[in-house]
Amino acid sequence: MARLSCHFSSTILDIGTTILVLLPEDIKENEKLKVLYLLSGYTGDHTDWTRLTAIERYIQKYRIAVVMPDGNNSYYTDMVYGFKYFSFISKELPDFVERMFPISAKKEDHYIAGLSMGGYGALKVAFSFPNQYQKVASLSGALDIEHIRSLSQESGRNSQFIATFGENSTQNTNNDLKYLFSQMSKKEKEEMSLFIGCGKDDFLYQDNINFISFLKQQKTEFTFVESSGSHDWSFWDDYIQKVLKWMFD
Repeated sequence: MARLSCHFSSTILDIGTTILVLLPEDIKENEKLKVLYLLSGYTGDHTDWTRLTAIERYIQKYRIAVVMPDGNNSYYTDMVYGFKYFSFISKELPDFVERMFPISAKKEDHYIAGLSMGGYGALKVAFSFPNQYQKVASLSGALDIEHIRSLSQESGRNSQFIATFGENSTQNTNNDLKYLFSQMSKKEKEEMSLFIGCGKDDFLYQDNINFISFLKQQKTEFTFVESSGSHDWSFWDDYIQKVLKWMFD
């Protein structure tokens, strides 16, 4: 695999930013690759997946591109007081990637996944633009933002949370995953291929179970995988292999 570090100026963010891109080294003339957008978690960056898992080795047999952006603790959201990371991830980044690299523009060749904060981001992007992604996966996802609000108050991260989501509740807004999913059409829900994975020892496990209950109420099909495991890279290294198999086998 080729590992490319790409620095560029984002018009939406109004700053320079960096993505890591993994590509096959033997791309054929006029070949267009499937792409997986892979999002990192809180306090992480675009290097996490390559430093802390064996993702380069895992994707070799699938012949895909993997794009890993920097989310800068934003929850991939257009922050109330800060950067517009949702607009960047959902609009500017795919446009840039498809211009710069041999990436297919077809929905059936677009995939998105993430862990923790990135799990929330992946679902938010896919639920907001269901006609742009073939499959979406969340690992240990931060799926209840109001629970994250309370955790942020306990951890001393409240100012960062307020900068991202504001003082008001996120329920029934575009930052609420349940609300976003409920706004999708019946056809969009039926066509949504969704993977949720979480460890039983994870502090976000109950939030994931609650979200699964919601999906059942919505009468939508999904894949849910759970096992022993916590909120750590040992779990995510194991589960990204399950996600790749689910997406591409």
